[in-house]
Amino acid sequence: MPSEPPDPPRKDYGFKDRAFKRDNSPAAGQPPMPTAKELAMMAGPAVPTAIRTTTPKPDDPNDVHALLQQNRAVENKLGLNQVEIKQVKSRRTRDYWLLLGLSELLLGLIVWQGRGNPMVFVSAFAGMVLVGVSITWIMWQIMDRY
Repeated sequence: MPSEPPDPPRKDYGFKDRAFKRDNSPAAGQPPMPTAKELAMMAGPAVPTAIRTTTPKPDDPNDVHALLQQNRAVENKLGLNQVEIKQVKSRRTRDYWLLLGLSELLLGLIVWQGRGNPMVFVSAFAGMVLVGVSITWIMWQIMDRY
C-alpha cells in the first residue's frame, strides 16, 4: 500500500504591511501644516448675522402666500370652490348577498347530495361555515367602500 504524501505547509493569511505614499508631502524646509484649531484662529472671530424674518417684503412679486390668495380669489369668483356632495349608493351590500347566496346554495346542494356519506356531509357543511365567515370578513372588514 503506497504511503500518503505529506500535507503541504500551512499558509498564513493576513494583511500586508503597506507603506503609504503621501501625495502632498511637505518639502524639507517648509513649516508643518496647520491644525484645525490654528485654521479656525486664522479665519478670525465669529461674525454675528442678522436674524431672518419670516414675513415677506411688501410688494414682493414672489410672495407665495399673496399668490395663493390671488388664486383663491379668482377661484371663488369663478365658482370653482363650490363642491357638490353626491350620495353614492354602495353596491357592496348587493354583491355581498349575491356572493354569499350563490356560494351557500352551491355548498348546500353538496351537503344535500352527500348526506349519506359523513365525510362529504361534514366537509361541505364546514365549507359553508368557512365561506360564509370569509366572505363576511372580506366584504365588511377588509374591503373599502366601492
